[in-house]
Amino acid sequence: MKTVVLVACCVACVVGRPQPDGPALPTPVPILLDERVPIDALGGYGFKFQTGDGLSWAETASPNGPLNEIVRIGQYSFTHPDGTPHLLTYTAGAGGFQPISDHLPTPHPLEPWHHEQIEFAARQKAAEAAGGKSA
Repeated sequence: MKTVVLVACCVACVVGRPQPDGPALPTPVPILLDERVPIDALGGYGFKFQTGDGLSWAETASPNGPLNEIVRIGQYSFTHPDGTPHLLTYTAGAGGFQPISDHLPTPHPLEPWHHEQIEFAARQKAAEAAGGKSA
């Protein structure tokens, strides 16, 4: 009897599960390219892949310097929904992650009066330092 109740509960859970509103499964994105270089004894590796929706990513890593620190060099690209292409290249190693892309935010350029204020502050600090030493 317990087995019948258990089976009935399992069937009720399966039948009563929430149903998705749209298609049952999303359309899979085809993998067009998938190349991999296995990790070597010093930690170097590489890979490259490209998907059917325009995403591509490639990266290589290799030991560098006297301590054999791993340095990664790579790039990825895709297309934004508005059609704008996006490309980012990077290196990553002892100096940190260093990306290069036209889509990275950059600081606003300084106006001439900004430079005047910076020079004024430097003069004030120099005057205070000179005044503090003579007192």
